[in-house]
Amino acid sequence: MIIYWLELRKLLASAAVWGFLAACLLFNLFIIGNFRDEYADDVAAVSKVTGVALGQSFHDRLSRVTADGGQAAIHLERLRLETDGVTDVFEGYRTESIAERYIAAAGARGYFAKAMRDKYAALQKVVEEKAKRDESLSLYFAGSTYTRHRMLFNTLMGWLLVEGALIAALAALLSAGYEEIFRTGHIVYSTRTGRRILRPKLSASLTAGLGAWALLALLSLAVCFGMNEYGEVWRSNVSSLFNYRFDWIAGMRPFVTWHSFSVLAYLLAVLAAGTGLVACFSLMAFGLGIWVRNSYIAFLLFLAANAAMVAVPVLVPQTWMAGLAVRYLSMLTPVWLWLKRSLWFTDGDADIIWVHFETVGLCASLAVLAAFCLHAGICFRKRNLA
Repeated sequence: MIIYWLELRKLLASAAVWGFLAACLLFNLFIIGNFRDEYADDVAAVSKVTGVALGQSFHDRLSRVTADGGQAAIHLERLRLETDGVTDVFEGYRTESIAERYIAAAGARGYFAKAMRDKYAALQKVVEEKAKRDESLSLYFAGSTYTRHRMLFNTLMGWLLVEGALIAALAALLSAGYEEIFRTGHIVYSTRTGRRILRPKLSASLTAGLGAWALLALLSLAVCFGMNEYGEVWRSNVSSLFNYRFDWIAGMRPFVTWHSFSVLAYLLAVLAAGTGLVACFSLMAFGLGIWVRNSYIAFLLFLAANAAMVAVPVLVPQTWMAGLAVRYLSMLTPVWLWLKRSLWFTDGDADIIWVHFETVGLCASLAVLAAFCLHAGICFRKRNLA
Protein backbone atom coordinates (compact mmCIF):
# COMPACT_ATOMS: atom_id res chain seq x y z
CA MET A 1 0.00 0.00 0.00
CA ILE A 2 2.85 2.40 0.76
CA ILE A 3 4.35 1.75 -2.67
CA TYR A 4 0.95 2.40 -4.26
CA TRP A 5 0.71 5.82 -2.59
CA LEU A 6 4.26 6.67 -3.57
CA GLU A 7 3.58 5.74 -7.20
CA LEU A 8 0.35 7.72 -7.16
CA ARG A 9 2.15 10.74 -5.72
CA LYS A 10 4.65 10.60 -8.60
CA LEU A 11 1.82 10.86 -11.09
CA LEU A 12 0.00 13.61 -9.18
CA ALA A 13 3.24 15.60 -9.06
CA SER A 14 3.61 15.45 -12.84
CA ALA A 15 3.26 18.85 -14.49
CA ALA A 16 2.51 17.13 -17.81
CA VAL A 17 -0.65 15.51 -16.46
CA TRP A 18 -1.96 18.72 -14.87
CA GLY A 19 -1.00 20.81 -17.90
CA PHE A 20 -2.82 18.51 -20.28
CA LEU A 21 -5.84 18.46 -17.96
CA ALA A 22 -5.95 22.27 -17.92
CA ALA A 23 -5.66 22.44 -21.72
CA CYS A 24 -8.54 19.96 -22.09
CA LEU A 25 -10.73 21.96 -19.74
CA LEU A 26 -10.11 25.18 -21.67
CA PHE A 27 -10.95 23.41 -24.93
CA ASN A 28 -14.19 22.07 -23.42
CA LEU A 29 -15.18 25.55 -22.27
CA PHE A 30 -14.76 26.75 -25.84
CA ILE A 31 -16.99 23.93 -27.11
CA ILE A 32 -19.68 24.59 -24.49
CA GLY A 33 -19.69 28.29 -25.27
CA ASN A 34 -20.58 27.59 -28.91
CA PHE A 35 -23.70 25.56 -28.17
CA ARG A 36 -26.06 28.13 -26.70
CA ASP A 37 -29.73 27.71 -27.60
CA GLU A 38 -32.13 30.31 -26.19
CA TYR A 39 -35.23 28.38 -27.23
CA ALA A 40 -34.03 25.25 -25.40
CA ASP A 41 -33.35 27.37 -22.30
CA ASP A 42 -36.86 28.83 -22.45
CA VAL A 43 -38.41 25.36 -22.83
CA ALA A 44 -36.50 24.19 -19.77
CA ALA A 45 -37.64 27.24 -17.80
CA VAL A 46 -41.29 26.62 -18.75
CA SER A 47 -40.93 22.94 -17.74
CA LYS A 48 -40.65 24.06 -14.11
CA VAL A 49 -44.31 25.11 -14.37
CA THR A 50 -45.75 22.58 -16.82
CA GLY A 51 -43.78 19.45 -15.97
CA VAL A 52 -42.53 17.18 -18.74
CA ALA A 53 -45.39 14.69 -19.28
CA LEU A 54 -47.27 15.76 -22.41
CA GLY A 55 -51.04 15.63 -22.18
CA GLN A 56 -54.06 17.68 -21.23
CA SER A 57 -52.67 18.73 -17.85
CA PHE A 58 -49.48 19.91 -19.58
CA HIS A 59 -51.49 22.10 -21.96
CA ASP A 60 -53.64 23.46 -19.15
CA ARG A 61 -50.52 24.60 -17.28
CA LEU A 62 -48.89 25.85 -20.48
CA SER A 63 -51.94 28.00 -21.26
CA ARG A 64 -51.41 29.83 -17.96
CA VAL A 65 -47.78 30.67 -18.76
CA THR A 66 -47.27 34.21 -20.00
CA ALA A 67 -44.37 36.06 -21.58
CA ASP A 68 -43.52 39.76 -21.58
CA GLY A 69 -43.18 39.85 -25.33
CA GLY A 70 -40.21 39.76 -27.64
CA GLN A 71 -38.26 36.53 -28.14
CA ALA A 72 -39.75 34.88 -25.04
CA ALA A 73 -43.29 35.26 -26.45
CA ILE A 74 -42.20 33.82 -29.79
CA HIS A 75 -40.61 30.84 -28.04
CA LEU A 76 -43.74 30.27 -25.93
CA GLU A 77 -45.97 30.25 -29.00
CA ARG A 78 -43.57 27.90 -30.77
CA LEU A 79 -43.70 25.52 -27.79
CA ARG A 80 -47.50 25.53 -27.88
CA LEU A 81 -47.50 24.68 -31.58
CA GLU A 82 -44.89 21.91 -31.21
CA THR A 83 -46.69 20.17 -28.33
CA ASP A 84 -50.26 20.53 -29.63
CA GLY A 85 -51.85 17.30 -30.82
CA VAL A 86 -48.74 15.14 -30.44
CA THR A 87 -49.12 11.37 -30.56
CA ASP A 88 -47.10 8.46 -29.25
CA VAL A 89 -44.50 7.60 -31.93
CA PHE A 90 -44.22 4.04 -30.60
CA GLU A 91 -47.85 3.22 -31.33
CA GLY A 92 -47.73 0.92 -34.36
CA TYR A 93 -43.98 1.36 -34.81
CA ARG A 94 -42.36 -1.76 -36.35
CA THR A 95 -38.67 -2.69 -36.32
CA GLU A 96 -38.52 -5.70 -38.66
CA SER A 97 -37.78 -3.56 -41.70
CA ILE A 98 -34.71 -2.10 -39.97
CA ALA A 99 -33.21 -5.58 -39.65
CA GLU A 100 -33.85 -6.39 -43.30
CA ARG A 101 -32.31 -3.13 -44.52
CA TYR A 102 -29.22 -3.67 -42.37
CA ILE A 103 -28.85 -7.27 -43.58
CA ALA A 104 -29.09 -6.15 -47.20
CA ALA A 105 -26.65 -3.27 -46.70
CA ALA A 106 -24.04 -5.39 -44.91
CA GLY A 107 -24.52 -8.49 -47.03
CA ALA A 108 -25.02 -10.45 -43.81
CA ARG A 109 -26.01 -14.10 -44.03
CA GLY A 110 -26.20 -17.22 -41.92
CA TYR A 111 -25.59 -16.65 -38.22
CA PHE A 112 -25.10 -12.91 -38.63
CA ALA A 113 -28.42 -12.39 -40.44
CA LYS A 114 -30.21 -14.42 -37.79
CA ALA A 115 -28.55 -12.44 -34.98
CA MET A 116 -29.67 -9.18 -36.61
CA ARG A 117 -33.26 -10.38 -36.94
CA ASP A 118 -33.25 -11.65 -33.34
CA LYS A 119 -32.01 -8.27 -32.11
CA TYR A 120 -34.83 -6.39 -33.77
CA ALA A 121 -37.40 -8.96 -32.68
CA ALA A 122 -36.27 -8.21 -29.12
CA LEU A 123 -36.41 -4.46 -29.84
CA GLN A 124 -40.00 -4.80 -31.08
CA LYS A 125 -41.03 -6.08 -27.64
CA VAL A 126 -39.29 -3.09 -26.04
CA VAL A 127 -41.11 -0.71 -28.40
CA GLU A 128 -44.46 -2.25 -27.49
CA GLU A 129 -43.72 -1.79 -23.79
CA LYS A 130 -42.75 1.83 -24.40
CA ALA A 131 -46.00 2.37 -26.27
CA LYS A 132 -47.99 1.03 -23.31
CA ARG A 133 -46.21 3.47 -20.98
CA ASP A 134 -46.50 6.45 -23.39
CA GLU A 135 -42.77 7.01 -23.00
CA SER A 136 -42.47 9.19 -26.07
CA LEU A 137 -45.01 11.70 -24.71
CA SER A 138 -42.25 13.53 -22.88
CA LEU A 139 -41.15 17.13 -23.38
CA TYR A 140 -37.35 16.93 -23.38
CA PHE A 141 -36.33 20.18 -25.17
CA ALA A 142 -39.22 20.09 -27.68
CA GLY A 143 -37.97 21.24 -31.09
CA SER A 144 -34.43 21.76 -29.82
CA THR A 145 -34.15 18.22 -28.48
CA TYR A 146 -32.06 16.79 -31.31
CA THR A 147 -29.39 19.52 -31.24
CA ARG A 148 -29.22 19.77 -27.43
CA HIS A 149 -29.08 15.97 -27.06
CA ARG A 150 -26.27 15.64 -29.58
CA MET A 151 -24.37 18.56 -28.09
CA LEU A 152 -24.19 16.78 -24.75
CA PHE A 153 -24.10 13.08 -25.60
CA ASN A 154 -22.21 13.14 -28.89
CA THR A 155 -20.04 16.26 -29.13
CA LEU A 156 -19.12 17.10 -25.53
CA MET A 157 -19.10 13.50 -24.30
CA GLY A 158 -17.08 12.46 -27.35
CA TRP A 159 -14.36 14.99 -26.57
CA LEU A 160 -14.43 14.13 -22.87
CA LEU A 161 -13.82 10.47 -23.71
CA VAL A 162 -10.94 11.30 -26.07
CA GLU A 163 -9.37 13.51 -23.40
CA GLY A 164 -9.96 10.90 -20.71
CA ALA A 165 -8.35 8.21 -22.87
CA LEU A 166 -5.30 10.37 -23.57
CA ILE A 167 -4.88 11.43 -19.93
CA ALA A 168 -5.24 7.81 -18.78
CA ALA A 169 -2.71 6.69 -21.42
CA LEU A 170 -0.31 9.45 -20.38
CA ALA A 171 -0.54 8.44 -16.71
CA ALA A 172 -0.14 4.74 -17.56
CA LEU A 173 2.90 5.27 -19.79
CA LEU A 174 4.49 7.62 -17.28
CA SER A 175 4.01 5.09 -14.50
CA ALA A 176 5.18 2.08 -16.54
CA GLY A 177 8.20 3.91 -17.98
CA TYR A 178 9.21 6.01 -14.96
CA GLU A 179 12.31 3.95 -14.14
CA GLU A 180 13.42 3.96 -17.77
CA ILE A 181 12.90 7.73 -18.08
CA PHE A 182 14.83 8.57 -14.90
CA ARG A 183 17.38 5.71 -15.16
CA THR A 184 16.43 4.25 -11.77
CA GLY A 185 15.44 0.78 -12.96
CA HIS A 186 18.49 -1.13 -11.69
CA ILE A 187 18.02 0.34 -8.22
CA VAL A 188 14.26 -0.26 -8.03
CA TYR A 189 14.31 -3.76 -9.51
CA SER A 190 17.08 -4.90 -7.16
CA THR A 191 14.95 -4.21 -4.06
CA ARG A 192 12.89 -6.82 -2.23
CA THR A 193 9.77 -5.75 -4.13
CA GLY A 194 11.67 -5.84 -7.41
CA ARG A 195 9.64 -6.27 -10.56
CA ARG A 196 6.46 -6.87 -8.57
CA ILE A 197 6.30 -3.09 -8.41
CA LEU A 198 4.24 -3.30 -11.59
CA ARG A 199 1.15 -4.17 -9.51
CA PRO A 200 1.05 -0.93 -7.50
CA LYS A 201 2.12 0.96 -10.62
CA LEU A 202 -0.91 -0.35 -12.50
CA SER A 203 -3.23 0.46 -9.62
CA ALA A 204 -1.78 3.95 -9.29
CA SER A 205 -2.03 4.65 -13.03
CA LEU A 206 -5.65 3.49 -13.11
CA THR A 207 -6.46 5.66 -10.10
CA ALA A 208 -4.75 8.71 -11.58
CA GLY A 209 -6.25 8.22 -15.05
CA LEU A 210 -9.80 7.62 -13.85
CA GLY A 211 -9.49 10.38 -11.26
CA ALA A 212 -8.36 12.87 -13.90
CA TRP A 213 -11.22 11.80 -16.20
CA ALA A 214 -13.73 12.18 -13.36
CA LEU A 215 -12.40 15.63 -12.46
CA LEU A 216 -12.42 16.79 -16.07
CA ALA A 217 -15.94 15.46 -16.65
CA LEU A 218 -17.21 17.00 -13.40
CA LEU A 219 -15.82 20.46 -14.15
CA SER A 220 -16.86 20.45 -17.81
CA LEU A 221 -20.40 19.25 -17.10
CA ALA A 222 -20.77 21.70 -14.21
CA VAL A 223 -19.97 24.55 -16.59
CA CYS A 224 -22.26 23.09 -19.27
CA PHE A 225 -25.24 22.80 -16.93
CA GLY A 226 -24.47 26.19 -15.43
CA MET A 227 -24.58 27.87 -18.83
CA ASN A 228 -27.58 25.91 -20.17
CA GLU A 229 -30.98 25.72 -18.46
CA TYR A 230 -32.35 22.21 -17.82
CA GLY A 231 -35.20 22.85 -15.38
CA GLU A 232 -37.41 19.76 -15.09
CA VAL A 233 -36.03 18.34 -18.35
CA TRP A 234 -33.87 16.00 -16.28
CA ARG A 235 -37.06 13.98 -15.67
CA SER A 236 -37.95 13.78 -19.37
CA ASN A 237 -37.69 10.41 -21.03
CA VAL A 238 -34.71 10.23 -23.37
CA SER A 239 -36.93 8.37 -25.88
CA SER A 240 -39.12 11.45 -26.26
CA LEU A 241 -40.98 11.85 -29.55
CA PHE A 242 -38.81 14.95 -30.12
CA ASN A 243 -35.64 12.86 -29.94
CA TYR A 244 -34.71 11.00 -33.10
CA ARG A 245 -31.72 9.77 -35.06
CA PHE A 246 -30.67 10.01 -38.68
CA ASP A 247 -29.94 6.57 -40.06
CA TRP A 248 -28.46 6.54 -43.56
CA ILE A 249 -29.73 2.99 -44.12
CA ALA A 250 -33.01 2.72 -42.19
CA GLY A 251 -34.03 6.38 -42.43
CA MET A 252 -34.94 8.82 -39.69
CA ARG A 253 -36.35 6.97 -36.70
CA PRO A 254 -37.07 7.34 -32.98
CA PHE A 255 -34.30 7.20 -30.38
CA VAL A 256 -35.12 3.85 -28.77
CA THR A 257 -33.26 2.67 -25.68
CA TRP A 258 -33.43 -0.88 -24.34
CA HIS A 259 -34.45 0.41 -20.92
CA SER A 260 -36.52 3.38 -19.87
CA PHE A 261 -34.11 6.24 -19.13
CA SER A 262 -34.78 9.73 -17.89
CA VAL A 263 -32.30 12.28 -19.25
CA LEU A 264 -30.49 12.24 -15.89
CA ALA A 265 -30.40 8.43 -15.72
CA TYR A 266 -29.12 8.25 -19.30
CA LEU A 267 -26.36 10.74 -18.50
CA LEU A 268 -25.29 8.70 -15.45
CA ALA A 269 -25.32 5.49 -17.52
CA VAL A 270 -23.18 7.11 -20.23
CA LEU A 271 -20.72 8.41 -17.62
CA ALA A 272 -20.47 4.94 -16.09
CA ALA A 273 -19.82 3.35 -19.49
CA GLY A 274 -17.34 6.14 -20.25
CA THR A 275 -15.42 5.35 -17.07
CA GLY A 276 -15.12 1.73 -18.18
CA LEU A 277 -13.92 2.86 -21.60
CA VAL A 278 -11.23 5.12 -20.11
CA ALA A 279 -10.10 2.16 -17.98
CA CYS A 280 -9.75 0.10 -21.19
CA PHE A 281 -7.44 2.68 -22.76
CA SER A 282 -5.44 2.90 -19.52
CA LEU A 283 -4.88 -0.88 -19.48
CA MET A 284 -3.93 -0.84 -23.17
CA ALA A 285 -1.36 1.91 -22.65
CA PHE A 286 0.09 0.30 -19.52
CA GLY A 287 0.56 -3.04 -21.27
CA LEU A 288 2.31 -1.34 -24.19
CA GLY A 289 4.43 0.65 -21.73
CA ILE A 290 5.70 -2.60 -20.24
CA TRP A 291 6.47 -4.14 -23.63
CA VAL A 292 8.22 -1.08 -25.05
CA ARG A 293 10.87 0.64 -22.95
CA ASN A 294 10.65 3.95 -24.75
CA SER A 295 7.46 5.72 -23.61
CA TYR A 296 7.29 7.89 -26.74
CA ILE A 297 7.37 4.86 -29.01
CA ALA A 298 4.81 3.15 -26.77
CA PHE A 299 2.48 6.13 -27.17
CA LEU A 300 2.86 6.01 -30.96
CA LEU A 301 2.04 2.30 -30.85
CA PHE A 302 -0.99 3.11 -28.71
CA LEU A 303 -2.24 5.50 -31.38
CA ALA A 304 -1.33 3.12 -34.21
CA ALA A 305 -3.12 0.18 -32.58
CA ASN A 306 -6.35 2.16 -32.25
CA ALA A 307 -6.06 3.51 -35.79
CA ALA A 308 -5.59 -0.04 -37.05
CA MET A 309 -8.73 -1.17 -35.23
CA VAL A 310 -10.68 1.57 -37.00
CA ALA A 311 -9.30 0.54 -40.40
CA VAL A 312 -9.57 -3.26 -40.10
CA PRO A 313 -13.37 -3.66 -40.48
CA VAL A 314 -13.34 -1.16 -43.35
CA LEU A 315 -10.57 -2.93 -45.28
CA VAL A 316 -11.57 -6.57 -44.73
CA PRO A 317 -13.77 -7.83 -47.61
CA GLN A 318 -17.36 -8.25 -46.41
CA THR A 319 -18.00 -10.99 -48.97
CA TRP A 320 -16.19 -13.45 -46.68
CA MET A 321 -17.91 -14.88 -43.60
CA ALA A 322 -14.61 -14.26 -41.80
CA GLY A 323 -14.74 -10.66 -42.97
CA LEU A 324 -18.23 -10.23 -41.52
CA ALA A 325 -17.06 -11.78 -38.24
CA VAL A 326 -14.13 -9.37 -38.08
CA ARG A 327 -16.44 -6.43 -38.80
CA TYR A 328 -18.96 -7.28 -36.08
CA LEU A 329 -16.32 -8.24 -33.50
CA SER A 330 -14.41 -5.02 -34.18
CA MET A 331 -17.42 -3.06 -32.92
CA LEU A 332 -16.65 -4.37 -29.42
CA THR A 333 -13.17 -2.81 -29.33
CA PRO A 334 -12.62 0.36 -27.27
CA VAL A 335 -12.06 2.69 -30.22
CA TRP A 336 -15.24 1.54 -31.98
CA LEU A 337 -17.21 1.80 -28.76
CA TRP A 338 -16.07 5.41 -28.66
CA LEU A 339 -17.12 5.94 -32.28
CA LYS A 340 -20.56 4.50 -31.45
CA ARG A 341 -20.98 6.60 -28.28
CA SER A 342 -24.12 8.37 -29.50
CA LEU A 343 -25.83 4.95 -29.83
CA TRP A 344 -24.99 3.54 -26.39
CA PHE A 345 -27.92 1.72 -24.75
CA THR A 346 -29.82 1.65 -28.06
CA ASP A 347 -30.02 -1.00 -30.79
CA GLY A 348 -26.97 0.48 -32.54
CA ASP A 349 -26.76 0.42 -36.32
CA ALA A 350 -25.86 -1.85 -39.22
CA ASP A 351 -22.52 -2.86 -37.64
CA ILE A 352 -24.07 -4.05 -34.37
CA ILE A 353 -25.63 -7.49 -33.92
CA TRP A 354 -25.59 -7.67 -30.11
CA VAL A 355 -28.17 -6.42 -27.66
CA HIS A 356 -26.47 -4.09 -25.14
CA PHE A 357 -23.38 -3.95 -27.35
CA GLU A 358 -21.69 -1.27 -25.23
CA THR A 359 -21.90 -3.44 -22.10
CA VAL A 360 -20.75 -6.57 -23.94
CA GLY A 361 -17.92 -4.62 -25.56
CA LEU A 362 -16.74 -3.04 -22.32
CA CYS A 363 -16.73 -6.34 -20.42
CA ALA A 364 -14.92 -8.14 -23.25
CA SER A 365 -12.39 -5.33 -23.73
CA LEU A 366 -11.63 -5.05 -20.02
CA ALA A 367 -11.11 -8.83 -19.78
CA VAL A 368 -8.86 -8.98 -22.86
CA LEU A 369 -6.79 -5.93 -21.89
CA ALA A 370 -6.42 -7.09 -18.29
CA ALA A 371 -5.10 -10.40 -19.64
CA PHE A 372 -2.77 -8.44 -21.94
CA CYS A 373 -1.35 -6.50 -18.98
CA LEU A 374 -0.97 -9.72 -16.97
CA HIS A 375 0.89 -11.42 -19.83
CA ALA A 376 3.10 -8.35 -20.32
CA GLY A 377 3.90 -8.38 -16.60
CA ILE A 378 4.82 -12.07 -16.65
CA CYS A 379 7.11 -11.54 -19.64
CA PHE A 380 8.65 -8.50 -17.98
CA ARG A 381 9.62 -10.59 -14.92
CA LYS A 382 11.72 -12.80 -17.22
CA ARG A 383 13.18 -10.04 -19.35
CA ASN A 384 16.89 -9.29 -19.38
CA LEU A 385 17.14 -5.61 -18.36
CA ALA A 386 20.82 -5.23 -19.11
